[in-house]
Amino acid sequence: MRRLGLAKRLAPFVVTLGAIAYLVGTVDLRGALSQVDSHAALVLIPALLVYGALSLLIEAMTLIRLVPDRKNSFGLWTASRVKAASYLTALIHYALGAGTLALLLRKRAGIDLIEAAGVVSLIVMFDLGVLLAMVALGIGLISTVTPTVQVGLILSIFGLISVGFALLRTPFSLGPLERLQNHRLFRAARTTSPERLVEVGLLRLSFVLCFLALGWTAFGAFGLTVPLGDFLVNFAAVILMAFLPSVASIGPSQVGMVEFFAPFADRETLLACTVALSAGLILLRAGIGILFARELTREVYAAAREPKIET
Repeated sequence: MRRLGLAKRLAPFVVTLGAIAYLVGTVDLRGALSQVDSHAALVLIPALLVYGALSLLIEAMTLIRLVPDRKNSFGLWTASRVKAASYLTALIHYALGAGTLALLLRKRAGIDLIEAAGVVSLIVMFDLGVLLAMVALGIGLISTVTPTVQVGLILSIFGLISVGFALLRTPFSLGPLERLQNHRLFRAARTTSPERLVEVGLLRLSFVLCFLALGWTAFGAFGLTVPLGDFLVNFAAVILMAFLPSVASIGPSQVGMVEFFAPFADRETLLACTVALSAGLILLRAGIGILFARELTREVYAAAREPKIET
């Protein structure tokens, strides 16, 4: 058991170092770094600032639609600061940022930790569904793939999501699944009104589109031209690779960018683009976290030390 825990802690470092070693062995790093010039910075920096403001606003609007305000103090400003605080730990790994967000929702909104984790999980599921829909749309735009594949994928994705929500929200007994259905982890999915769920879906669509627009802008900053369909499919795959265990999502995303887009550009330009984009996002989120949520980080550490009594 102790060895398993050690392996889990070491896995992000192993993945990141392995990915970096792969890139060092397959890409001319000096040639890649030479392409990060002032022109790219002048395009990418304003795009990052706009993305940072819009994405934080969308995240906050999503939270206030899913979180019951039991303390009558969880408004847009508080939701923004709570999300900003989670950016700092998300720099280590996405899952750690999600845990931080759940802890802060518990403290600031007055909901229990399991319910807060359910809210965060529901948002992740919406984002995953939107990303998969973008992949389906991209496949439909690629001329070498028949539209039937696109339609089939979209129907499958939303069919599974619809079935899941229907099972959680059905008033009928599910027999042995009823205990799972009534678990606090699924309270947000079970009790949020259909109108609110539609609003959340549109907000998460806007969030993903903002990130795709940022990626498209980064490609333009480095003179990369990719057909829209291929961009949607491959960039969504790069985003999904960021969920792999790694340090600050460094490594898998860069390997994905270089490999998935290799048919459209040289590896050095692709690496320069992904390194500049990743570095910009890290600096942006660290800055937002430090500027807007310094005092909330103390709450995270205090909450993490509290005894775990909820099951």
